[in-house]
Amino acid sequence: MKNLIITFTDAKFGDFTINHWLKSLKDNVNLKNIDIVILDYGMTNEQIEKLKKEGAIVVKCVRDGHVTAVRHRDMRDYLAKNKGKYDQILMTDGGDIIFQGDISGVLQSNKDDFWVVLETYNMIDFSKIFLDRYFKKEDAEKMKKALNGKKMINAGVIFAAAKKMEGLCGECYKLILEKNKFGPDQVAVNYILYREGFHEIDERYNFITSTSKNMFKVKEGAFYFKQSNKIIPIVHNAGWKPYLRSIKNFGYGKEYNKTKLIYLSLMRAGAKIKNKLKAT
Repeated sequence: MKNLIITFTDAKFGDFTINHWLKSLKDNVNLKNIDIVILDYGMTNEQIEKLKKEGAIVVKCVRDGHVTAVRHRDMRDYLAKNKGKYDQILMTDGGDIIFQGDISGVLQSNKDDFWVVLETYNMIDFSKIFLDRYFKKEDAEKMKKALNGKKMINAGVIFAAAKKMEGLCGECYKLILEKNKFGPDQVAVNYILYREGFHEIDERYNFITSTSKNMFKVKEGAFYFKQSNKIIPIVHNAGWKPYLRSIKNFGYGKEYNKTKLIYLSLMRAGAKIKNKLKAT
């Protein structure tokens, strides 16, 4: 069976998906026996043709909610339609991630479990923001208890067996009552994975620039761990809003990636204090 790397995008982020997400993936990852699928939520015809020329499978989807919510329905449906075709799945965000190293080995070694990265510092308490208004009351109560005191799993990069990924996406979509807003999917994914169980994978496979305690450096546009000088395989410039992202001009290439040093330092310090207060 093949493995699958899947993401989602629209016209706004389509150029990034083509020129940075996909280009970095093809340059750095051994894609033998791996399909690349892009869920399309309104790309231009030009963007779609470029992706197809690069060998990606483009799946037209209906944008009847926020893409971070409805993508789970469409990933579930794609996996159900192609049941038996894929062994392992890598699901990622498409508008704020680049690849700098070969991660295909993780797909080969992961067989029956979820593999995810836990954020060191929680910049945003998604549970407090989204639980009460975006889920049924009975579900919100269960989720609140299950997630109390837990570190946040970052849902921007998830490795899983195909059957488990299909189940995760299906339940995640079903749980979210309000599907028109950014954020509740993060809570739903955390709830399901903490209930089902997962393996914590090294943060180099989803290095979140703003919440990691490990320092990094940028040299000729590439991200390295500062202490070891090793390149970081997956870099994630995460942030709910643009001003929350710690990298300016994020992308793949020598001319990209300027660290907002003062902002990053303040953001990490604030998150560290917040987490210490939460623990007391």
